[in-house]
Amino acid sequence: MPLFICLSLDNVSGGLTEWKGLLKDYWTRFSSYCNRAATVHIHQVEKMLEKKFGDFLFASLPDNTRTCPSCLEGTLIFKVSRYGAGYFIGCDQHPKCKYIAKTLYGEEEEDAVPQNNNTTIEEPKLLGLHPVSNEKILLKNGPYGFYVQLGEDRKNCTPKRASIGQLKDVDSITVEDALELLRYPITLGEHPKDKQPVVLKLAKVGFTIRHRRTIATVPKNLKPGNITMEKALELLSSKDVRRCGRPKGKPKVEEALEMM
Repeated sequence: MPLFICLSLDNVSGGLTEWKGLLKDYWTRFSSYCNRAATVHIHQVEKMLEKKFGDFLFASLPDNTRTCPSCLEGTLIFKVSRYGAGYFIGCDQHPKCKYIAKTLYGEEEEDAVPQNNNTTIEEPKLLGLHPVSNEKILLKNGPYGFYVQLGEDRKNCTPKRASIGQLKDVDSITVEDALELLRYPITLGEHPKDKQPVVLKLAKVGFTIRHRRTIATVPKNLKPGNITMEKALELLSSKDVRRCGRPKGKPKVEEALEMM
């Protein structure tokens, strides 16, 4: 602990310094540092980290030029995830190109779990046609494993996709399996407290219940078709829930200090 802090605490303990004034003085200086840091754009931080640790970050990439293998136009760069909760190597042409080479760390949540791609299947594979829209249902392979897709890739349009992490045998997947996976996410209803949607979502690690920032994992022995709104609320109120993203409207420390 720095000497000046020790001396300040000794003065508080000895009654020479009023603790509220000491805390307010500390917060005034600390908040000024935070305000200066807040002016730094996230892209500046990304560039600094990329320059400092580039040899480590891009060491495992097969192409030293870092050309995006998906669009062949962009360059693979270090990026921070949308909510600042993870880091990944992706194409700088986002959102035009959404290729991700690898995830270094992060949630995002339950959607970034690599899968085993040891299969002899040729992709993209046409599984069949949607019975209503007549769109193609394709089996494709991405950076996190195999998934099914409704419709073909179109410019400025992201087709509906679903991971097949729930199915162990990729080679035997049928159009019926794909249609079942593409049903999700399903909105079960509105939460009684804030009227925000409660959603049953299919992720690579299983089914989850989502309400705003709260994520509840659906037990393996519970079939998704048997999940009612009441059951979803029960899971959301359990102690095993997780949070994603950043909370809004955090109470300010300045207000707490003024109330002292």
